[in-house]
Amino acid sequence: MSASFENSTQRDLKTTITGTLGQAVMNARVLVDPFRLDHDLATIDRLLGSQIDAILHHPAFQTLESAWRGLQFLVDRTEFRRNVLIEVLDVSKETLRQDFEDTAELIQSGLFLQTYVQEYDTPGAYPVSAIIANYEFDASAPDVSLLRNLSKVAAAAHMPFIGAVSPEFFGRTTMEEVTGIRDLPGYFDRAAYLKWKAYRDTDDARYVGLTLPRFLVRLPYGADTNPVRAFNYTEDVRTGGSRSFLWANAAFAFAVNLVRSFVRNGWCLQIRGPQAGGLIPDLPVNLYDLDTGHLGKIATDALIPETREFEFAELGLIALSYTSNHDYACFYSAHSTQKPAHYETRDAAANSRINARLPYIFLLSRIAHYLKMIQRENIGTTKDRRLLEQELNAWISSLVTVMTTPGDDLQASHPLREARVVVEDIEDNPGFFRIALFVVPHFQIEGMDVSLSLMSQMPKSKR
Repeated sequence: MSASFENSTQRDLKTTITGTLGQAVMNARVLVDPFRLDHDLATIDRLLGSQIDAILHHPAFQTLESAWRGLQFLVDRTEFRRNVLIEVLDVSKETLRQDFEDTAELIQSGLFLQTYVQEYDTPGAYPVSAIIANYEFDASAPDVSLLRNLSKVAAAAHMPFIGAVSPEFFGRTTMEEVTGIRDLPGYFDRAAYLKWKAYRDTDDARYVGLTLPRFLVRLPYGADTNPVRAFNYTEDVRTGGSRSFLWANAAFAFAVNLVRSFVRNGWCLQIRGPQAGGLIPDLPVNLYDLDTGHLGKIATDALIPETREFEFAELGLIALSYTSNHDYACFYSAHSTQKPAHYETRDAAANSRINARLPYIFLLSRIAHYLKMIQRENIGTTKDRRLLEQELNAWISSLVTVMTTPGDDLQASHPLREARVVVEDIEDNPGFFRIALFVVPHFQIEGMDVSLSLMSQMPKSKR
């Protein structure tokens, strides 16, 4: 009896629910027009899209996204299983400038403690090979002063600093306007670049590289470019022009070449030229739909021809040149910010120019890191000057091969053609040796032989 009552109640409940849903469906069929529904959904998508556009194209959000996308660009192209380590330091350019200004001496700054004391000067730590900074510099006195301090820290720890210059460096608002400057070398004769030219004459300026222009790091969102699953969204990049696109600092692209060269042969030397490690492939290419077909937008925010690239290099800048009708760009040069000194003899002048090139600075810096480890291991021993010089020369000779045209594998393990270490006593500092390193690498740039030198000090043993 009870079971029969429950079954009857369930049947009535099911009938009531079914009837209610059926009536609702009938009402929906009568009241809702599917075409109107599609129109309303499209309106909602359009309103949402305009709000998303406002967020994505806001300068503050673009700066944040550009930093993370640039870092992702580097991380995605790094083989971490090949002895590569990337550490991220979250510090703004203004904070870094303030840190240098607040310290009485450079060695008390946070960057010096972070890179030199805790890494280069600490047993068991990993010396920093390079600093990749998501900074853009101009030619103002505060920025040039910051570059001076950064170059001193970079030289002390033998870790080249790679950053970028902004259009404001040239007194312009966009890189397209920069490429329109006719006489670029003459343009730098202005009084606004007095501080910049004085900085370029310093020895430590060769440890700094500044890149330009920015490169496209993300395609605009859209069904055919970068689909969004949540709703129908097409990013509007027509009204804002190039400012609507997401660009990344060219220093990240330069870092990709550094990592790739190190993974291949253990040295950051092959970082320039389309066939020698300077290529940045597989860049995003945005297509414009024209009546006659599609037109590809260049993957950098300015197109730099070969002549202009050479002018940038002579001014101490590293240009990322996009290759038309392709999806890649290339660093054809790797000059530091240092202006080579002028000498009367041809060999001395050529040697000065090459010593200002970053590939050789990276080579010298890597050797300096090894030399630092060897010096640290010899502290406290009873070795005299001659014995220490003999051991250091034996070590450096392991990187030398006298073959004129060694293969790639041999160059990777023996990058030097000549090398010599000289150890001297320091008369006014009895507790230290002076160590001078002279090397001639196999790698040649523009057909000129190279000689590099490095000066260091090592404490003597206490007897």
